[in-house]
Amino acid sequence: MPTTGEITFFDVGQGDSILIRAPFNQTVTLIDTGGRLDFGNHRRQGQRYQAEQTSINYLHSIGIHRIDNLCLSHQDADHIGDLPAYLKTMQIKRIYFPWGMERNRSFMHRLVHLKQGTELIPARAGMKIAKTSLRVLHPHHPGFGHNEDSLVLWGKIAGLKWIFTGDLPRVEEVKLLQQYPKLQADVIKLGHHGSKTASDPSFLRRLAPRFGIISAGRANRYGHPNHQTLDTLQRLKIRSFSTQTQGMISFEYRAGQAGRFKTKWKGKSDDHQSTSSQNY
Repeated sequence: MPTTGEITFFDVGQGDSILIRAPFNQTVTLIDTGGRLDFGNHRRQGQRYQAEQTSINYLHSIGIHRIDNLCLSHQDADHIGDLPAYLKTMQIKRIYFPWGMERNRSFMHRLVHLKQGTELIPARAGMKIAKTSLRVLHPHHPGFGHNEDSLVLWGKIAGLKWIFTGDLPRVEEVKLLQQYPKLQADVIKLGHHGSKTASDPSFLRRLAPRFGIISAGRANRYGHPNHQTLDTLQRLKIRSFSTQTQGMISFEYRAGQAGRFKTKWKGKSDDHQSTSSQNY
């Protein structure tokens, strides 16, 4: 059982899946599951889920067979398409999703393997994720689970302020600044895989993060991350990490010690010591 804690951005291709794990696996939270976009094609019977070979396999390798909090940012298949695999193979205590998405039939259909005792929680701004430092900043109104309804989470972990924005569009990012005028973050999971529809320059400037994480597939059909987003990061001197070019990205930490970003690509590790002088 690992003595360190971690925030890991799994390499799930064109999608999102993020592990937030306390030392000794005391609390395990997952944001999104990843999943393949099928573009109208139905999953063939017996077809395996990508998560079974990637993130679930990793969780089992470090002794995790239960998830305390599974936070689903919105309805898109590249964020929650592999949910059935988790429901079949893991013990899940609580599933959070954007307020109103319980009315989404497609989402409810993915819960067919839901086990008795798993709590379903429509999340809205002002709520907290159980047994974590994570707070819900968005949504403020019920929606259907579209990009503009994305679950946005903010929390302080290992002395750093983190924000996870799902696929939140620019207009909603700007509204967040109005709702939370003192909002800041050290690390941001950039919205919508680095698309130009997210990462508004005014939003990033106000947050003033030091690190930006992009989760995008290699050679994806959308051209993510967009060059405008990359230019904004460079202009604002935000150091970026991308699963597209660096594979799985992990921030590991111990109590009372500096944390460290680690990336892996083709079996080679690349360590990035945090520049903060504070122990976290």
